[in-house]
Amino acid sequence: MWANGAIPCIVVQLRAFANRTQFKALMNAGLAYYKAHSQPTRRWGWIADTRLMSAIPQEVQQWLADDWNMQAYAAGLREMSIVSAANILGQLATQQYAEKAVAASGQAGLQPVYYESLEEAQHAVALRCAALSIK
Repeated sequence: MWANGAIPCIVVQLRAFANRTQFKALMNAGLAYYKAHSQPTRRWGWIADTRLMSAIPQEVQQWLADDWNMQAYAAGLREMSIVSAANILGQLATQQYAEKAVAASGQAGLQPVYYESLEEAQHAVALRCAALSIK
């Protein structure tokens, strides 16, 4: 995970399997950073680069949808930008996460948006953050 202040956004690059504890710690650390840096005058985005990701346990997907997404939404995040996974396990995991997220919050919650490349996601997030920032 890293912060890209030029865009501005958090980028989580998932390269393989992470167990429940590791994944939750990673996501919570990123959310703490997001909360500390995203302000109404300079909104930050979030990119999940899942190109090399494998499976995410169902329990963790549900935690993301029910708990983490709600915290992120309360902190001001409105969109989860997802760079599409290259393998079927990653594709299924991100698809299941997105379905759970929308079901948990409806249209008033964190919305998943898919991109084919990290560059495409970064460009879209930069535009979205600029539009959401209060001048």
